[in-house]
Amino acid sequence: MKHEVRDYFTSKMFRRQFAPALISAVGLAVGDMADAIVVGQRMGVTGLAAISLALPVFMVINVLMHGFGIGGSIRFSTLLANGKKEEGVRGFQGLLGVAICISMLLSAIGILFLTQLLAVLGTTAADGALYAVSHTYVQIILLGMPIFFISYISNYYLRNDDNQRLASFGFTVGNLSDIALNIVFVLIMDFGAAGAAWATVCGQIISIYLYLPGLGCRSGALQIFPFRPDFKGTFACLRIGFSSSVQYLFSMLFLLISNNVLLRLSGDLGVAVFDMVQNASFLILYLYDGTAKASQPLVSTFCGEHNDTGKRRTLKLGLCWGTAVGSTAMLLVVLFPHMVCHLFGLTDSATMDMGVYALRIFCLSTGFAGVSILLEGYYQACGEEKNSLILATLRGGVVLIPVTLLMSVMGISAFWWLFPVTECLSLFIFLLWHKLRRKAQMGFDATRICTRTIQSKKEELAPLIEELNRFCERWDANVKQRYFVTMAVEELCTAIKTKAFDNANGYIQLTVVAQEDGMFALHLRDNAVSFNPFSLQTEKVNDGDNYDMDAMGVLVVREKAKEFFYRRYQGFNTLVVKI
Repeated sequence: MKHEVRDYFTSKMFRRQFAPALISAVGLAVGDMADAIVVGQRMGVTGLAAISLALPVFMVINVLMHGFGIGGSIRFSTLLANGKKEEGVRGFQGLLGVAICISMLLSAIGILFLTQLLAVLGTTAADGALYAVSHTYVQIILLGMPIFFISYISNYYLRNDDNQRLASFGFTVGNLSDIALNIVFVLIMDFGAAGAAWATVCGQIISIYLYLPGLGCRSGALQIFPFRPDFKGTFACLRIGFSSSVQYLFSMLFLLISNNVLLRLSGDLGVAVFDMVQNASFLILYLYDGTAKASQPLVSTFCGEHNDTGKRRTLKLGLCWGTAVGSTAMLLVVLFPHMVCHLFGLTDSATMDMGVYALRIFCLSTGFAGVSILLEGYYQACGEEKNSLILATLRGGVVLIPVTLLMSVMGISAFWWLFPVTECLSLFIFLLWHKLRRKAQMGFDATRICTRTIQSKKEELAPLIEELNRFCERWDANVKQRYFVTMAVEELCTAIKTKAFDNANGYIQLTVVAQEDGMFALHLRDNAVSFNPFSLQTEKVNDGDNYDMDAMGVLVVREKAKEFFYRRYQGFNTLVVKI
């Protein structure tokens, strides 16, 4: 009983998310490139090679950090969409506590066995300068591991708590601070790799400080105190997030193989060019990733509401805008590869020739990679972890590793073709698999969902109430339940129309879901000024006074509802009522 009606809300909600997410993506890209740029300018090929050898350490951090952050924030958003605020907040506290403990344990193990770790990464004491630089850089990054966990997990949750502006601001300022401190520590004070590593850690500390108001403000749901952590579901969140963060695990294996292959094929020069390509990829692929992060809270919310129209619209917007910004960045790299090489301190002719060739070949892969990133984020936000995991596994391991080994046998020129071959082949295999599998999939019964949009302040509610009555009757609601469902819709919509709308251009989106447990869930979204119908006050008055009948009706709904929840989300009023 699903009506295809015009979607008045999704585009506006997406735009509110997209700009801050894009700013954060650019800030993250610049921040992640800062170490390589500054160290490359100061230390040349040796510095870039050392940072490239350290990248697998970041991949291990990313697997858990993003796994907890993505999975936890998706669960948090879904719980809020279903009106379970307290459960969401306690889950956040529990997950953050577990993540900090795990990061401290890994940090201690890494520092204790640092020499052995560096040998696995590809350098030993016999390598001289390369080993010394790598030792210093990796040790400091390991010390700062808990800081990275706190910063990134907080950012994910803030975005899902309708606080994307603060998340973007803190993230961007932290990364700009990273860049500024890199310049001070490395270029001015000549601290070398140690300065670059400390700049990265300090940048994240600054981000955490800026996030603190969002972790205790009354306008949002997130709270650190009172600290009542709920650890139930913490590792389930990691499982959800792992379908996306698993790519970092594969990246670690890929980096280990590539660094060792390139050291054999062309020494420090090949590893330095590889590090430049990896860093240049941030500027392009992070734009797609930022678009996916802008879409994720909306898709998770719409999943909680069973709003398939909003989900599809969000995916379409993400693909369009992500491709637009990603393609623009890719064209800049294709047109000006020499400038990119100079930026990373690769200036001699041999290094420049290899760098320009590698960059242009890599850019052939970015369109396919971008679509894959957006699809991974979409399926993950929908709770379809299997789809996301399979695509990430194809891109990061099943296709990537064999292609890398094959291309390495064919020489240094062929090596760079691993990027477009892997991305194109992975996306093709996934789309073919998904098309064949989709026929056998069984989702939530669409006939259990009734969706309508009230398109003006003057629109009559009577036809909608009659339709809802038939809908409830179809799904075996008793007389009392049918009465309260239709009453709730009528009273809430009337209160919104009369109390909140100041003109005729008001819209109310209504989704009624006949849940399998026998309850009916009502999801309302409107574009009025900030207005919570449940905040209306009705007190006993003298016989000569008049009752506010709208408030009286809402009061009855509030008393009869099993659950109710209001929040102002993405610029719109959102209500959840369960009867």
